[in-house]
Amino acid sequence: MTLSEETKRLTSLRLRGQPIKARVTVYADEARRRAEAGLGAVDSRSLLAQLYELPVDLPVPLHTLDAHSLRALRAAPQGVVDLDEARGIAVRRLAPVARVELVLVEGSGWAEVVRSASQFGPFCARGVLVPEEEADLDLLLLKARFYGVGVGVAADGAPHSPHWLLEPAPYRPRRHSPAQWLFHEQAWRQLRPEGH
Repeated sequence: MTLSEETKRLTSLRLRGQPIKARVTVYADEARRRAEAGLGAVDSRSLLAQLYELPVDLPVPLHTLDAHSLRALRAAPQGVVDLDEARGIAVRRLAPVARVELVLVEGSGWAEVVRSASQFGPFCARGVLVPEEEADLDLLLLKARFYGVGVGVAADGAPHSPHWLLEPAPYRPRRHSPAQWLFHEQAWRQLRPEGH
């Protein structure tokens, strides 16, 4: 896909304290389940860490959970986990609802934009979009290649003509973590329809 086509599919978000454009995949079945349960984004890192250890839709005996985990699960919002104290089981219902696939940071000054984009490395592919007249394009490309950050340029006066000079490195997670899940939940909080 060309960068010009890509930018048409991007959504404006604010993640990790900065405005970005992102391509996000939404898992319709989980989005529908959450809407039916009246549940939006779950962005409690401690709750996600507890849930991360449980399988989805499979019963787990309560006696296998420590006191901290039980407190977190009992305090979870409706639709996150089903607790059946009488039968002594917990069933995690919450699953990931969205995945940020690509983050695009816009700006000028190679050091700043590459640093800004690099912070998204643990979560997704990333790229920067700089003006065509970027002063030190060679150095930008060198640094960006080293960090796996794609570089796109936008022609002055032609907003629909950005193109990749360097494609973003494919995202290959080394491991999955509650921090990654939290990142995607924070994106979902901004994407979800109002009232859900």
